Amino acid sequence: DCIPLNARTVVEIGCGSGALGSAYKLRNPNSQYIGVEAMPQPAAEASKALDQVIVGNAEDQHLFGEQCPDLDCLVYGDVLEHLVDPWECLSRHLELLSEDGLVVACIPNVQHWSVIANLLQGQWPTEARGLFDRTHLRWFTKTTIVKGLQKLGLHIHEIKPRIFKLDQTRMFVKNLAPSLKNLGLRSNDILDGMAPLQYVIVAGFKKIDRLHIDGFTQVNPESMGEVRLRRPLQALASLPGTSMRYATGSILLKRNPDLLNILLWQRPIFTEPENDFKQIHSLIRAGYIIIVDWDDDPRYWKDVSNAVERTFRSVHAVQVATPELAELIKQFNPEVGVFPNALFSLPPFSPNRLGGDGIRLFFGAINREKDWAPLIEDLNSELREDPGFWSFSVVNDRKFYDSLDLPPSRKSFTPLCSYDKYLGEMAKCDVAFLPLQDTPFNQLKSNLKAIESGAHGLAILASDVLYERSLVDGITAQLFSDSADLRRHLKLWRAEPDRVRRLGSQARLWVERKCMAAHQISRIDHWYRDLSPRREQLTQALFQRVPELSAKEPD
Repeated sequence: DCIPLNARTVVEIGCGSGALGSAYKLRNPNSQYIGVEAMPQPAAEASKALDQVIVGNAEDQHLFGEQCPDLDCLVYGDVLEHLVDPWECLSRHLELLSEDGLVVACIPNVQHWSVIANLLQGQWPTEARGLFDRTHLRWFTKTTIVKGLQKLGLHIHEIKPRIFKLDQTRMFVKNLAPSLKNLGLRSNDILDGMAPLQYVIVAGFKKIDRLHIDGFTQVNPESMGEVRLRRPLQALASLPGTSMRYATGSILLKRNPDLLNILLWQRPIFTEPENDFKQIHSLIRAGYIIIVDWDDDPRYWKDVSNAVERTFRSVHAVQVATPELAELIKQFNPEVGVFPNALFSLPPFSPNRLGGDGIRLFFGAINREKDWAPLIEDLNSELREDPGFWSFSVVNDRKFYDSLDLPPSRKSFTPLCSYDKYLGEMAKCDVAFLPLQDTPFNQLKSNLKAIESGAHGLAILASDVLYERSLVDGITAQLFSDSADLRRHLKLWRAEPDRVRRLGSQARLWVERKCMAAHQISRIDHWYRDLSPRREQLTQALFQRVPELSAKEPD
């Protein structure tokens, strides 16, 4: 979580068999991840997952040779304590780090209560791993870590304690309390020092203003908040100096004048000006930039159209998923950021999922009957041609499930469910069925379903409405314009099922190259940090757009 997702080149010292690098490459597949490992066997395993593995001693002065590129991140996961001269080694490696580069390290804490407890009994165990690993050569506390990094000219952006079994630490400190008092030591300070087993540190050459984003949603289903808020904010929080919280119940203000504070509010509609304006004022007084996240055609809410317009006018800025939606909203608020839907992390993928019992299609949607109804008769005609070849997994839309002319053994239904379960059902399938009729509402939708499906390696079978903007027919998807077109594709797939596998692989590659959160978090971070210094100016502009809001400003 601390390796920035905008890194182009990462070097991990002591990469082992490549587990950390493999996980990171699922989040940032276009990065170059280089491992350094002294032991040949794990290095050979790592070479199967990482872009490059260097077999050698981290302290070798000629480890990287002459051609090592500028690095964006150096990673030391429980490594520095194994080196003869960790600070000298780190100093040499820093020469390879770019001006904006980062050091991310996990370092054990020798002040941990278990170490003190053993020392008080005259013991120093030797173990195969952990704090008492027999191969440790150096030991660190939080203070020595901070001083050592600062001496190398690094600014510490984060120092996060990893704490386990806190109750045991508390009991140990409680038993020491009389002695601590005699020594002039405060119990809370000692508890803070003894509780962490390790520290995770993020440091760099430049000092960075701290940015905090609160994501808030009350939109149903909850999966919408996962996609547009929580997971994108998790990606953003990988950047140095950036933190996030995510809430679905109520807005929890974080009053901290040392932070650039942003509230990202998913699709509110201000139908009660009196109460809504009070909440806006409280957020402004707490130092927040208020940004509404909106991802659908606002004209859909005709019965509350005035409230929707008021919502856009009454906040500092709006962020959307498509340029088309941005143009609609700019008439109410000029501060609009466009950030397409994207994946935080790729799921693991096996290209051999297509089984011997035919092709399984996935359909998961809400309020989509008008889109599939014109196609269902011809779809069923094709399914009846070979009911033993086709099967369907349907999430949420019971009417679509009931309309499918397939025996119960060839179709499954899952009610409205969690986002993870939704993706789990999708992952069992070979094809994503994405029908859309050509309506103004559909023209303003994002291609999120195609991104989710492609990431799981599903072939995308989609209407040419909307999806033709980002998908290439016959290469990254199979697009259809009408039901006859749909049947033609299905017939071809029944004759040549391998086409489905190839389309799925190409769709996955499209997501890797163009649809990851890693591709746009630098741009999002820049927009947020550009808005924050202009908070007073944006607030005055907000009051001018909504004079009644200014008039209700409390003393």
